[in-house]
Amino acid sequence: MLKLDCHLHTYPASSCSTMTAEEAINAAIASKLNGVVLTEHDQVWDKRDLEALTAKYQGSIKIFNGIEVSSRQGHFLVFGLNDPSKIRFDIPAEELIDLAHKQAAAVVVAHPFRFSMDYGQYCYKLDIDGVEISSSNTSHTAHLMAKKLAEQKQLFQLTASDGHTVKSIGMYHTTFPKSIETINDLAAYIISCKE
Repeated sequence: MLKLDCHLHTYPASSCSTMTAEEAINAAIASKLNGVVLTEHDQVWDKRDLEALTAKYQGSIKIFNGIEVSSRQGHFLVFGLNDPSKIRFDIPAEELIDLAHKQAAAVVVAHPFRFSMDYGQYCYKLDIDGVEISSSNTSHTAHLMAKKLAEQKQLFQLTASDGHTVKSIGMYHTTFPKSIETINDLAAYIISCKE
């Protein structure tokens, strides 16, 4: 099985983060994680920059490219976008999910009850593929509500660091099958867990 942290932010791509990609990846390796998904706020990594980073750590850890989208109805992690050009800050959640699903990408609501109970409750109406149930920013109450959301909708449950600092890396991860080699594999697995 693979231990992956599927939600972390690096500086300067995410200005709220205090760690570079190299610092995050080195911390993940030290924590014996098998992979990370870089999920910057409202942007994906440049393909060439990601390839260079992946080449630097080849054989040590898997590095994938995702995105955390700040929609009008909350934050969503999107995995497996082939064309992120139409994804934008403040996009309606339904439009984001539709665009993602047309590309066979998976949509996981990030920390659904962290900022607003209304945002979390709204997710019951959405065609999401998974729920982040625990992270470094999830209170016990928010965790219980997120877990209930995932269980009632029978969705994939993600545990991830939502890391913005090196010290949060390695504290949270989700276990995936060893067969996952690409971000598209990860997206397909998450989608396949919907019942």
